[in-house]
Amino acid sequence: MLTVLPIFMATALMFAMLPGPDFALIVRSALLHGKRHALFCSLGIATGFSVHSTLGVLGLSAVIAHSPVLFTAITWAGAAYLAWLGIHALLARPAKPSEDADLSSEQAKPAPGHFSPAQAFRQGFLTNILNPKVIIYFITFFPQFVVQDADMSVTSQLMVLGACSCLLTGGWFIFLSLMLAKVRRYFESETFRRWLERITGIIFLGFSVKLLASSS
Repeated sequence: MLTVLPIFMATALMFAMLPGPDFALIVRSALLHGKRHALFCSLGIATGFSVHSTLGVLGLSAVIAHSPVLFTAITWAGAAYLAWLGIHALLARPAKPSEDADLSSEQAKPAPGHFSPAQAFRQGFLTNILNPKVIIYFITFFPQFVVQDADMSVTSQLMVLGACSCLLTGGWFIFLSLMLAKVRRYFESETFRRWLERITGIIFLGFSVKLLASSS
């Protein structure tokens, strides 16, 4: 088990770094709403990933993947949510940076309609949990690193692999959030923010169409 763990962690980190809906969501959240929102979004993604990991260990991911009804339902739900994010971004009117910058005072209160950290967490969670490709990832990738004659049981090995993968995924998006937050001040013009909304909106719509196309 210990011999394959470094290879697994390197490969899992590479998969986490691949551009996808989670990546686009973090970029949008960090550059438009700031570090705090991006970190909550990262925690939402990590939580969704941990749910997928738990389902994979329990064998429920395989059940979902081999059930046309369940897998199609998740696919359509994920595509619909990505489409909603895309349309919402295209129709959004970004607030001025001074209105949604990270709060430095504990007494500062968000304005009505403010995009809250709880909403950021929910977006990250739903974007990940409704992604059927993560289900496929667990049932195809994880078994390759299970050592049959190891001292640990298969279930225990899957739990270790799942925990490592969750930590790597969450750690990567937290790191990405912090790095993007550092350069956010260079992209606070209203024109950039408007174009970022449009571009990410198109990207989310593209992911939605791609998800539906791959399922068919």
